[in-house]
Amino acid sequence: MKLMKLTSFLVATVPLVVADSEGIKAEGGSGTGGEVSTEDTFWGGNCDGELNLPFMVTNLEPLGPAGEHWFTFRGTDTASETQFLKDVRYCPDGGLFGEWRIYADVVSPEEFKAAVEEEVSTNDQIDHVMFNIHGWSVDPEASFMMGHLFMEEHAETTGYLWIPVSWRSEWARPFVDYDIDRNTHAIEAGKTFAASLDAFKLSVPTSLMAHSMGNWVTRVIAQNAVEPEIVFENVFMVAADARMDMFSTDFNPAAPQATKTQGKADQAEVHLGIPEDELRENGGYAITQIANHVHVLWNIWDPALHFRELFQVGFGDNVRKALGKFGHQSEELTDLSYFQERVTYHDFSFEGFDHNYHLNQDSINVYAEFKSSRKTASTTGGFNMLRAKAHVN
Repeated sequence: MKLMKLTSFLVATVPLVVADSEGIKAEGGSGTGGEVSTEDTFWGGNCDGELNLPFMVTNLEPLGPAGEHWFTFRGTDTASETQFLKDVRYCPDGGLFGEWRIYADVVSPEEFKAAVEEEVSTNDQIDHVMFNIHGWSVDPEASFMMGHLFMEEHAETTGYLWIPVSWRSEWARPFVDYDIDRNTHAIEAGKTFAASLDAFKLSVPTSLMAHSMGNWVTRVIAQNAVEPEIVFENVFMVAADARMDMFSTDFNPAAPQATKTQGKADQAEVHLGIPEDELRENGGYAITQIANHVHVLWNIWDPALHFRELFQVGFGDNVRKALGKFGHQSEELTDLSYFQERVTYHDFSFEGFDHNYHLNQDSINVYAEFKSSRKTASTTGGFNMLRAKAHVN
């Protein structure tokens, strides 16, 4: 139930802002943890109700003097490189006037990899890492809470170690945040994480769940990887705010063309201000170059993905329509055997008017059922036990 309540304010169905939030603070940098600092706080500096999470990743720029770094709700600068955090602690009243803060040690990519691998090898509950890239208008507090609650409620039953990947999005500017995130922040985050992709490649099984615009970030990562290689067992693309023809033949001319049925993709003919990265071909092929298998969870009734259609008017249906809403049409365009062997579609239209079903039990069941990329459903049949009963046009 806690997860159900939490998801009501995550990657929202309207541009949403958590207005009373203040930042994520990473303190120490030595990997040893430390006491909560009260410097520069007033009527705050406490940590009543502390919550913990082993790891996080972010592209936010740390602030503060040497040896003490923090990320704040108002600190909106992005870092030149990925920040890897361990021993993460959430303090509901750690900041100014009792605002929340998140404390952690900032470590090197090598230290991060070693610590994650040790956690998996020494924790009997865990046998697989799940990185999570959130969607638009999500602040670090919400990203942390998703990870904490997943670990509290589902780590033992799924075997996943959940690691939030918190990217700078426009969480403080409602009603303009979607377009800014899509055209600016998501692209910047994807390119930053791509430069550090090797740190995500672990000696233990690893997957990635991307929600909403996090799928756009994921595609940017894949297409900007310096030396693409398999990093993830699975990529779970949930409610994907990404172009509908992601795995079509026409959009992926670099994919092996050995077997092809008649495709239905129409090229987008009008490109009025759309980001150049969006028009870059082979996005789907790039994703399959960093993951053994891709699972697309889609919902025809998804209300939030209307925003993509509103903001991308005139760019052609295959760009304008969202993969996470029109998965049935995307599946029809997936006509290469290369993609049919690597992409599985799961119809989640039974969720009704919901965008934040990525932490619903049915979705978690998919993550657990298909944890190994070697266990997949057919693209034509999909995950039949989860098929919607309602007719989908």
